Amino acid sequence: MTDPDDRDGRPADSDALKEPFDPRTVSPDDAFRVLGNRTRLSILRALWNTDEEPLPFAELERETAVETDNFAYHLDQLVGHFVRRSDDGYALRYAGETVMRSIVAGLFSEGASLDWLAVDSGCPYCDGSIEMRYHDDQLTVRCTSCGGVVGNDEYPPGTFMSYGVPPAGLVGRSPSAVLESAHVLYDSKITPMMNGVCPECAATVDHSIRICDSHSVGEDGLCSSCDTRFSVWVDYACELCAYRRSSPPWFSLLTEASVIAFYHEHSDFDRSVPFSKLTRRNAPYVRSISQSVVSREPLRIRIEFPLETAVLRVTIDETLEIRSVERVDPA
Repeated sequence: MTDPDDRDGRPADSDALKEPFDPRTVSPDDAFRVLGNRTRLSILRALWNTDEEPLPFAELERETAVETDNFAYHLDQLVGHFVRRSDDGYALRYAGETVMRSIVAGLFSEGASLDWLAVDSGCPYCDGSIEMRYHDDQLTVRCTSCGGVVGNDEYPPGTFMSYGVPPAGLVGRSPSAVLESAHVLYDSKITPMMNGVCPECAATVDHSIRICDSHSVGEDGLCSSCDTRFSVWVDYACELCAYRRSSPPWFSLLTEASVIAFYHEHSDFDRSVPFSKLTRRNAPYVRSISQSVVSREPLRIRIEFPLETAVLRVTIDETLEIRSVERVDPA
């Protein structure tokens, strides 16, 4: 007899795993202690560099650059956390791959640093000249003419972009190419968070909505009350690793079919999805977007996407789900 909670012999889906794995129960001291050894790091590098997977024991020992009489012992220390062992040999686990990617990306280097450099582009809000700086693995881009997006003491005046970029992102690129790659990287981070998944650890991401009730922008484009350009912000936070990102709510709508279809119909829009929000190239599509709170109980936020003489009005709720879409076309 089949259990009512069983479909074709398979357990029914549920809200959560019955016996979830808690990564926080893994001791970080145990996990990282094994990396503090030259031989073990050489083993990880040999597995990273090989084209053969899995790699047999004898070949792995031969490929490891450090000579040691305790090779088997050091390899055993890596198995479980960073290395997977099978009958055919050894291969990197996801954690081992992550360690090696961090090394080759320069995250464990002494750190690159660039003082302010002019960028051959323009501010997406005022077309003013922009410049960028790289310090403490953080890329910051600011406008020299307007207030940018945020104006508190944490960021230099005019900042409209600031987030972590690995040092490898600067290698072999001009300032404008660094900026373009940073936009792509940013979208790759914020997009999964908008869908409830942390791009760093894959855990659950929650969000909260921040509203400035007395929003009024000055000549620099910023509000004196909240020190930002936008009256409504969505703050995304991973419940496990605390990775955070913030964006105005219209960022997530730029991946919605109704908005993309509107752009295609009413303009020469021809961009990949998601397209970069804070570039001069896409400024005509995002500069005039407006947002307003039309109801508190229940919370309803209206975002308007104007193009030429047409407007697309999208209303979302506190979960960021679309409640209504209205197209207003010229008569």
